[in-house]
Amino acid sequence: MKRLLLALAFSIGAASAQNEVSLSSAFGSGEGVNGEVLAAAIQADGKIVIGGRFSAVNGIARSNIARLNDDGTVDRTFAELSAQGVNGQVNALAIQPQGGVIVGGSFTQAGQVERLNLARYDADGSADPTFGGAEAAGSGANGIVYALAVQPDGKIVVGGNFDAIFSQPRRGIARLNADGTLDSPVTAENALSGAVRAVAISESFFVAGGEFTLSTQSSRNLLKIPARQAPSENPAPPAF
Repeated sequence: MKRLLLALAFSIGAASAQNEVSLSSAFGSGEGVNGEVLAAAIQADGKIVIGGRFSAVNGIARSNIARLNDDGTVDRTFAELSAQGVNGQVNALAIQPQGGVIVGGSFTQAGQVERLNLARYDADGSADPTFGGAEAAGSGANGIVYALAVQPDGKIVVGGNFDAIFSQPRRGIARLNADGTLDSPVTAENALSGAVRAVAISESFFVAGGEFTLSTQSSRNLLKIPARQAPSENPAPPAF
């Protein structure tokens, strides 16, 4: 019994030591963020994009969006000046395969680009004026964006409390092509009533959750849509 207790004590002590090493590592050893972080996404190269409501990271001016190196230091090449950040709250982030950063929230400008609540930063840290197409200037989602996800085929799923994206009817949820132009609707125009606050993606479908009802199903606050639904003027009803 004594041997067993000693072995357990050694095991617990070793685990505690490992946790101490992890928590006292170099990451986050600076001043930190001077406001709320509401979203985070990890790039393929290990860099970390954060968004929320803040004006500085580790004492370096950053307006509601920043990119960190894998050791927690600020990547000075991304949205380098405060004016290159977002002029409102960032609620959601998603990384595209080629490195573009999709940003959703409650704002009217990303960098020097006018966009309502939905924008993209290129991998070099500059806001993309072409996102959404040639007619997208000054447009975006006409309500708050709460959730973003990128499908395996590169299409972007957007969830929030809106009824139009780039001036086209989309209520609560929308799917965009990789360049930000609108894909076919994923629900009928007036099917969803309320706000989508979370989106999760798989190879064959995506799931959205929030505070809403759907005219095509009796259950509330959750829907499931095929990831590769064929274009149609009358989208198929959700799977549940």
